[in-house]
Amino acid sequence: MKEAIGNSAIFTIAIVLISLVIAVFLSSLNYSKAFKIKTHIVDIIENYEDGYIADNRDRIDTEIEEYLREAGYRVNTNNQQCPVIDGRSALNNPYNYRYCIYEYSSTRGNYYRVVTYMYLDIPLLSNVLQFQVAGQTKVFYHVVDNGIPTED
Repeated sequence: MKEAIGNSAIFTIAIVLISLVIAVFLSSLNYSKAFKIKTHIVDIIENYEDGYIADNRDRIDTEIEEYLREAGYRVNTNNQQCPVIDGRSALNNPYNYRYCIYEYSSTRGNYYRVVTYMYLDIPLLSNVLQFQVAGQTKVFYHVVDNGIPTED
């Protein structure tokens, strides 16, 4: 009786450890993808001088939807709406993909918070775990006719 632990116990421990490593690896891949997509959406909004205002929304939304399709972001099959965050409703209405854009005001101007979602699909479980990945744009300064930013 030199062996204190059997082969089946060692095999079980090895399987559990391998499963945990795979789960961590897949989670980091999903987070990385959601973070990259959030960063690209912020870049798209920042490319427009005025930000996500009514005049630019259709063009920005079209550009974002096109990028999300190319990137392979998860399609919003359940028609999930954006939640209310900090008492604010999202400016966009996610059609094909779930991402949310919120507007905030500061003394220097407006900035936007972008929220994308990281999904963890676990086989044999009906629920999908989702986590928010959020970031914000630069401040879009209020500009008057003389071109000087105003302080509100």
